[in-house]
Amino acid sequence: MKRVLAFAVLLLGAAGLAQVSGSFSGKLDLLPSSVALEEAVLSLGYTVAGFDITGEAKFTPTFTSMKFTVEGALGPADISAVMGFDPTVPAYAYTDLTATLSFASVDITTKVFHGVYDYGVGYFEKVYDPLKWATLCPGQTISDTLMLYTFEASVEPITITTRFLDCCEGILFYDFTLELEDLSFCCGITYDASLYFTKDGFQYVKFSADLFEICCGISFGMDLEFGADYKKVAPKFSWAGITNCITVWGDVVQTDKNTITGWELYGFKVYCELAECTYIEFVEAFDVDAVEKIIGNVFEDEKAENEYLKFGFCGPSCCGGTWTVEATIFFSAEIDPTLFGITRFLVETEVPVMDALSLSLDFGYNVPDAKTTLALGWTFTF
Repeated sequence: MKRVLAFAVLLLGAAGLAQVSGSFSGKLDLLPSSVALEEAVLSLGYTVAGFDITGEAKFTPTFTSMKFTVEGALGPADISAVMGFDPTVPAYAYTDLTATLSFASVDITTKVFHGVYDYGVGYFEKVYDPLKWATLCPGQTISDTLMLYTFEASVEPITITTRFLDCCEGILFYDFTLELEDLSFCCGITYDASLYFTKDGFQYVKFSADLFEICCGISFGMDLEFGADYKKVAPKFSWAGITNCITVWGDVVQTDKNTITGWELYGFKVYCELAECTYIEFVEAFDVDAVEKIIGNVFEDEKAENEYLKFGFCGPSCCGGTWTVEATIFFSAEIDPTLFGITRFLVETEVPVMDALSLSLDFGYNVPDAKTTLALGWTFTF
């Protein structure tokens, strides 16, 4: 009871000092089984003393994550911070603090990350990719900590980055990077250069010439890298494809002799707008993985889907805003025989009910297993 009262007093005090805002969104699965919560996110925020403070709780359907973010200015420095918790344990997971300052045309950034194994691993490897926790601090067990300090200074065209690491054994130098960008070579061609050291010593110096068009939409560039015991030359060819009503995705094919031998087509899209926000879209993927890197994960691998036909509609809502409907039919050439190779139907709708509330209804039907899905979603802002 004391905790509840203290929390209520804290909220009321904050509300008296600040402008409170927030949102509550979620989705309920109505079919194929009993009603179940798929996901819900509650976000509360307020502004006090020039700082925007936000708390976000996520349920999928159990209480899976809790984080707080702070953004604002402290004197001449811009400050942002995020702190995460794992409520399933429960346990503190991580804190990530960033401060930026501009002085005499020099942009200075300082970052400090503190995380607890293994609750903070997911956030760290997502934000600090390609760094891996297990590589930086091997052999850690539950509740061991990692701290990464990043110091960056940049003034065009130079950027210097230095990082220090602490795996519960004291702060040690981790790496140093010197980068120069958009250096002029000749004829409008520019290149980038970088020098990289780690605690083990010199690693490489790299020169990268930006892509410039040769002809017919084909661009050429080159990476030249000198390591402690190696040299690597990597020509780069790229084909931008064809865009507008018809979009073609692909790239050039080159051999070890650095010559172009052809084109590799990933897929194509035909998009025809019939009226304002009313359209027909067709996508054919020859290389599903390559196409999904461009348009996102839309195909289901287990059904070997590689095509879809989408119809989009919209119109004015009765209570303001615009309602939208997207109806999509997915196809596969490899699945057991179905009519026209159809694998599933998906209809997604969103309707604003009022300025602060919108509802969505998603209907799906899987042809091979004859299963129907239905989900009701909402977003409420205040």
